[in-house]
Amino acid sequence: MVVSTNQELLQILAEHPLFHDMGETDRVELAAMMAERHYEAGAEIFREGDPGGELLLIGGGSIEVQKQRSHGSGRVVIARFERGGVIGEMSLVDNMSRSATVMAVLPTRVWILTQETFDEVLASKPTLAIQVLKGLATLLSQRLRNTSGWFADVF
Repeated sequence: MVVSTNQELLQILAEHPLFHDMGETDRVELAAMMAERHYEAGAEIFREGDPGGELLLIGGGSIEVQKQRSHGSGRVVIARFERGGVIGEMSLVDNMSRSATVMAVLPTRVWILTQETFDEVLASKPTLAIQVLKGLATLLSQRLRNTSGWFADVF
């Protein structure tokens, strides 16, 4: 993994609702803690049931989120994300196993915030940690609202 604080990552952090309320200094500090990883098209980034503990911020490419059908007849695509998308936020908060499978549709670059790094931020930089947690709470709330809307449309 390559530690990255490049301008592209800083721009994505500034534009993303999860991070845009942070000051520039905090975004630079957070970017320095994130590692860069690359995936080829078709690569499985993680599988439903795998251990969690990483938030991924998509820097380029495209991924799809797939969920195993309850009756066992394969997976269904439940979401697609491109540059600026965030996945893995639930496992960063609850440290539980992955709730879905994530595949790279195109060659994809991500920046990763690990559970260990986030725990270090919680212990040593509480103001920054609160900003990240507030952003995570907002993101999770938005996703729950969207899911509730989709659920209501089904019934």
